[in-house]
Amino acid sequence: MRAVEQLVTFVATVVAAVIIGFGVPLAWVWIGSQLQSGSGASTVNFSVAMVILFGIILTYVLLLYLAGIVMALFGPREGGGGASPRARAPWMKGMTDTRELKRGSAMGGIERLFVVTTLIVTVAFWLWFAFKAGSPLPSQ
Repeated sequence: MRAVEQLVTFVATVVAAVIIGFGVPLAWVWIGSQLQSGSGASTVNFSVAMVILFGIILTYVLLLYLAGIVMALFGPREGGGGASPRARAPWMKGMTDTRELKRGSAMGGIERLFVVTTLIVTVAFWLWFAFKAGSPLPSQ
């Protein structure tokens, strides 16, 4: 039964990562296309490009803020209920912190979701860049 739970969690994480990684930019490109005057695909107004850029950034900031709220509400409680606190990641420890890192994952579900999102989008970008983008050099 544990394997089924892990598989469902993995599939849900990948689906959510794809939606976050590709859905947000595509939604803002669509919004930009609705704001763009004219039907020419060769030029984009500077203001429309800035709306798209800052809209994507603001959307990701809001998603991370909401993820923090979800983690605070539904995440494991520290210091109460007899459960031991989660292990801290090595980069979050102070220089004088000499406690051993406990075995197990230091990442929660939301953090894992954003790490997987970053990995999927990065791999997709590099595959597109290597095989689909074409040469930026003019053909003579």
